[in-house]
Amino acid sequence: MSFRYIISLLLMLGMIASAHAQEQQKVPEQVYPALEYILSLPQSNENIDPGKLSGLIHFVGSVPIGSGMALQEREGAAGAFHAFSIDGDLSSVLDYAYNPDIPAYVTMPSSLQDQEWLTPQINDELRKLAGKAETTGDIQLLRGREREAITPDTNTGGYYMYNQDRIVAILPGPSGPVLISATNQVDASEVGKKGCVVGDDKDWNYLYSNETGLNKTGLGWVDSYMYSAYSVIIYVADSSANMLHVGSFKWLNAGWAKINMVKSGHILEGIKRFASDFKAVLESPGLPEAPLLATKYQELLQKSKHELRQRVSPYLQALSNSDVLKVCSNPLKSMVPSGEYLEEMSH
Repeated sequence: MSFRYIISLLLMLGMIASAHAQEQQKVPEQVYPALEYILSLPQSNENIDPGKLSGLIHFVGSVPIGSGMALQEREGAAGAFHAFSIDGDLSSVLDYAYNPDIPAYVTMPSSLQDQEWLTPQINDELRKLAGKAETTGDIQLLRGREREAITPDTNTGGYYMYNQDRIVAILPGPSGPVLISATNQVDASEVGKKGCVVGDDKDWNYLYSNETGLNKTGLGWVDSYMYSAYSVIIYVADSSANMLHVGSFKWLNAGWAKINMVKSGHILEGIKRFASDFKAVLESPGLPEAPLLATKYQELLQKSKHELRQRVSPYLQALSNSDVLKVCSNPLKSMVPSGEYLEEMSH
């Protein structure tokens, strides 16, 4: 038996072992009933039953931080799970990420372009929620419909707008309060439009056009859609350690010609993208107090388009003076230097 043959055999066995190890990284079967139960709640009138969630909450609270796992397909949608942690308490997450007076893109800059509740009464309920997270052991359940627009996809540059039903719930947990947010997309999204991730995604520079298609060679003509999406994110507080164990479960069916082009690995990378920036913002020592952010946002809302354009103009000029726009397709590549992009921006 030659040395080369032995090396080849060892490499092959290593590849098989690695593939087998990856194959084993799947969410345990026993958590699916609880996930299905949660995903039934956004489109029902049921109250939440904590007894049906204890196993799932234990899973999120005990799975190693950084774990990434595949989920079983759900109605044709591929899925993935990722676990991460946040230093701090649940009230901070509610103060910033679930505060209707602070735009969602502040804490999720690489994930969301915009978010708006279509059931306005939930805004008042959300404002009261943060104060109840740590002070009572009561179960809180909010339910409503929202409209979201996401940032451009890092691979295709496409971005989408869609409606979804959401629940936000707080319930007692084993080591502190638990926050659960679950969403079901309502119908297919609007047709995907061309956006662009300008430069490094970590710089959060995104451009948006009104032209349908994808910012990818050979696919500029494609009419793409998000056909369906489901998500469950669970925050399990460890009050003694002042930290949160977070588990994000997400399924997505998106593509064109009703073919799902999304794989589990794509979703996992998307969750990691969200988690990294979400954690960075919430743990930042320079993060202003939530009331200060809310006040600043209200001030900006009161400014005219002319005033806002004056603020944005130097930023777009800097992009034009660099070479980062070369990754964008037209019309964005030409609209920014010409000033047309600035003039067409909505309030």
